Amino acid sequence: MAKLAVLAGKGNLPRFFAERAAARGHEVVLIDFLGEVRPELAQIASSSHFVPLGQWQRVIDTLKQENVTDVYLLGSISKGLMFSNLELDRRLLGLLANLREKNDNAVIEAFVQDLAREGIVVRPQTELLEDALLGPGVLTDIVPDDKALADIGYGLEVAKVLAGLDIGQTVVVKDGAVLAVEAIDGTDATISRGGTLAKGGGVVVKVAKPDQDLRFDVPTIGLDTIETVIASGLKAIALEAGRTIIVDVPSVVERANRGKVSVVLVKPEM
Repeated sequence: MAKLAVLAGKGNLPRFFAERAAARGHEVVLIDFLGEVRPELAQIASSSHFVPLGQWQRVIDTLKQENVTDVYLLGSISKGLMFSNLELDRRLLGLLANLREKNDNAVIEAFVQDLAREGIVVRPQTELLEDALLGPGVLTDIVPDDKALADIGYGLEVAKVLAGLDIGQTVVVKDGAVLAVEAIDGTDATISRGGTLAKGGGVVVKVAKPDQDLRFDVPTIGLDTIETVIASGLKAIALEAGRTIIVDVPSVVERANRGKVSVVLVKPEM
């Protein structure tokens, strides 16, 4: 039985992945960064460890004690924590001090390289999740109208530029105007901000980075995202086909249909 570790942030993706890993005979070691892992995930794991975010040496020590060499970085961690009063250990302070830029890719790549120096490999997030990567099409019974399609097309152009600069991957558009762009506040906050300005209608567009590293930050949505779209009064969410992880597709589609929200997967070249 292969042993692997899930380094878990918020959301359902860590549990979604762990269920599939366990079903295929993998022994799952869980490292919880935020103390917010849901009980069902801890039950799937063969062992579970809470290591506060910022205590990077403890993460490495735990992986070595568990004799794990393959790890997966799954779930969201607020970028705002980088600017909070988080207690950072000496090893993490050293990693960050050597970075000229502290954007997503630079910070996470520093973690990945540090793990590699210890013989620990960060695996692609998409492994074992083939059923969550879907082809192009409209998933819902609710089909976007021409106005929404035009906003989606424009949103894709803007979001790709934003993602290429490693600032964010999500935009909200209405009537050809960009109402919100993702920055350090994250996807859900961006959707909420855009919905407040839209006052009904508008679309969300979320894309992969042009050179997306599949080991981290792969675009992901689930029920929580759909609930935020509905609560914000927006009418569609568009994602890149084959480059977006959808956690629990049937539940996402069912909730979107009830909330009268279109879920659209577009070809990456659009």
